[in-house]
Amino acid sequence: MAKDLCTLVQQQWQTQCAGHHAIEVGLSGGLDSVVLLHILVQLRERLGLQLTAVHIHHGLQAQADDWVQFCEQYCATWHVPLRVEWVDVNTQGVGVEAGARHARYQVFSATSAAIIALAHHADDQVETFMLAALRGGGLRALAAMPSVRALNERVQVWRPLLGVSRAALQLYAQQYGLAYVDDPSNEDGAYLRNWLRHQGLPAWQTRVPHLKHHVLSSIALLQDELAVLEEVVASDRAMIEQQGWFDCQRWRTLSQARRQQQLMHFVQTQGLGQPSRAAVQDFERVLWALDKGSAQWQLPHGEIQVYQQRLFALPQGWQQAILPTAAQGRLRDILTPQLGWQFKTAAYGLPDEIWATQGAIRTVQADDVLPLATGRKNVLKLLQEWKVPPFMRSRWVVITDERNRCLAVPNIWVDARLAVKGGMLPIWQALQPFVLQPK
Repeated sequence: MAKDLCTLVQQQWQTQCAGHHAIEVGLSGGLDSVVLLHILVQLRERLGLQLTAVHIHHGLQAQADDWVQFCEQYCATWHVPLRVEWVDVNTQGVGVEAGARHARYQVFSATSAAIIALAHHADDQVETFMLAALRGGGLRALAAMPSVRALNERVQVWRPLLGVSRAALQLYAQQYGLAYVDDPSNEDGAYLRNWLRHQGLPAWQTRVPHLKHHVLSSIALLQDELAVLEEVVASDRAMIEQQGWFDCQRWRTLSQARRQQQLMHFVQTQGLGQPSRAAVQDFERVLWALDKGSAQWQLPHGEIQVYQQRLFALPQGWQQAILPTAAQGRLRDILTPQLGWQFKTAAYGLPDEIWATQGAIRTVQADDVLPLATGRKNVLKLLQEWKVPPFMRSRWVVITDERNRCLAVPNIWVDARLAVKGGMLPIWQALQPFVLQPK
């Protein structure tokens, strides 16, 4: 049995993770994670693994400090570097399980390894499927846990034991005399997963003896179908964003179901939260009917604004992240590359001597005007002509002289009275996606 499990994990690594030798194991101290760490220790030299472990102290159980010591002792014995992370579990609006999971994955995301290895097994997979079904989940939820998935741009989650039963892990632990801790919360029937594990699934298995096998087969089929769906979604998104933005006109060429998938995918990839199916359907109808004008979609972690047939994703706190900070002083000192400013050589821009004068960076005001070659133009009107979205116009910044007169509208235009050929236009890069015209 031990040899079989080691061979299985080695094969999983060779097919799914080859080339990634830095692996960090999520070590709770329970049966599953202890067995996984032990297997990888056995394979460490053979596969050239740079093996580390991480233990997360959730502070939810009285024994939590003891579990830290337990993991430290195991890792010291096996010469595995261990990092211990203390987290505060935020349960507001999500419950203990979801809050703890969120905290764990934040820790996993901070690893220096390329791979986070987690010890979820076949029984966990079945439970995840059943929970998704009971909670009304769609294809992505019913497909349960993939063996490999990207956690972020540099870290992958790897679950090599998804095809192994908990009973097989127990036999492995017995064979090697591996001790492990038991989390008393796993026996609490108040949690739906625990009820499934101890009551629901055993009862169903008396009626359907091969229930787990059937569920795992269904999961395999659903994961294949999900892979196809993801390919379609990726292809559709590439078509929609050919020009670098979410083009609503291209989006309208898709079927309704694919349009809704694109909206869901866009929201999730932009970090705006998980909208309900009804919310996606409602906004799809709004966007489908929107020929001109603007629209807004409030989401759990931000909003989407629609203007000129484009979608703009605005996560919570976007203003602080996008807009430059107001400042006063010598222009050369407050418009520095270190602060995020760039300068573009323009057909007509501001001369070098301007940057030695005093001035300010501030938000545009209703009566701000910018001198042009002939006459003057209200800055808000200028922003409208350059098709800056309405929600951005009142938030745009201007650069002024010491008398509070506009010298430049960043990314757009400068005072024509002062402009010289080949002069400089100040650029704040985060504002550029909001300048839609002239192209």
